[in-house]
Amino acid sequence: MTDARRQQDVPDDAGADPSSEPQDTPTPDAVGAWPEGEAERSAMPDQRVADDAARDAGAHDEAADDGAPEEEDPRSAEELLVALREAEAQRDEYLDGARRARAEFENYRKRTMREGASQRESGRAEVAEGLLEVLDDLDRTLSAAEGSPDESLARGVSLVAEKLVTNLRAAGLERIDATGVAFDPNRHEAVQQVEAEESREEPVVTQVMRPGYALGEKVLRAAMVVVEQ
Repeated sequence: MTDARRQQDVPDDAGADPSSEPQDTPTPDAVGAWPEGEAERSAMPDQRVADDAARDAGAHDEAADDGAPEEEDPRSAEELLVALREAEAQRDEYLDGARRARAEFENYRKRTMREGASQRESGRAEVAEGLLEVLDDLDRTLSAAEGSPDESLARGVSLVAEKLVTNLRAAGLERIDATGVAFDPNRHEAVQQVEAEESREEPVVTQVMRPGYALGEKVLRAAMVVVEQ
């Protein structure tokens, strides 16, 4: 009787493994519902993240809408007016300086162009002056060849002289050898004067003893002439 009774008093789960005992983790009931309060606690982390994101977004929008307040200028109206006049005066000074600099540059450019043209003119004049004696020799050679019975010689010398004079004329060289024109002391040198048959108000060139030459407005050599008055 005693052993049978002891066997009846031993619980059925006395040899069960403690690790297999049920834990305190909440589980849904048979109809799929969580115990009261457990559903809200399980959703709290996700809800907290959403709330924090909404709060940050609201703060950003509020900062963007409000903007940083503008600082007011502490100066008075009179001080601002004085500053404006000073700025305008400085602006006018800068504009005047720019105009003066532009005028000086324009004058420099014109002066440089004039000096360059003058230097080129002087260079041409030096070259032409060195050829004046050559032209005189050609004139004498041509005069001698015209009296020669050899017509080919006279023609050859004439062609050479004509070509040289043509090229020099293209460079601006002018031959002064006209007769019947008024005497010009800047272009003519009177070596002889004869009395005119009729009264004249001014002397006239009647003969050219040696031609003169001019390059542009510069007379390289005055013509030696005989005038009649």
